[in-house]
Amino acid sequence: MAYIGQEPGLGEAERFVFTGTAVTDTVTADDDGLPLNYTVGQVSVYLNGVKQVVGTDVTCSNGSTVVFASNYAIGDVIEVIALSTFSPADTVPATGGTFSGNVIHSGAVTNSSTTTATGLITANGGLETDTNSKIKQKGAFMQNSVHQSWVMGG
Repeated sequence: MAYIGQEPGLGEAERFVFTGTAVTDTVTADDDGLPLNYTVGQVSVYLNGVKQVVGTDVTCSNGSTVVFASNYAIGDVIEVIALSTFSPADTVPATGGTFSGNVIHSGAVTNSSTTTATGLITANGGLETDTNSKIKQKGAFMQNSVHQSWVMGG
């Protein structure tokens, strides 16, 4: 068996290679004697380099056995590629969640509901809200400052 990728269980694949030593229809281990280990529905089987159709050419229903629809011959090479379960890390579901740390985004942020942000918000392109909100600033002209109120006579 060989791992295809860096580490098992992280969206990688395991490759089992078996060479037929008798006329039969079942494979349970590879040439090194390691038992097959796959997740049902996440396996590919090849007979002499030709991909087999799971459910038609082969049955892979228990995670440890591959049963062919007809016998394979002595010397036939069978490869079983077992995909591990993949779950991406550090994701937030589309329905919402929490980020911890900085989030960098370029482009428009649009939605159909209320967006709430807490903490420091840096907006290099200026901030703008709808007509019912308090913040509406673009550019730096006439920002509130003591100096500007003196210049304007305030």
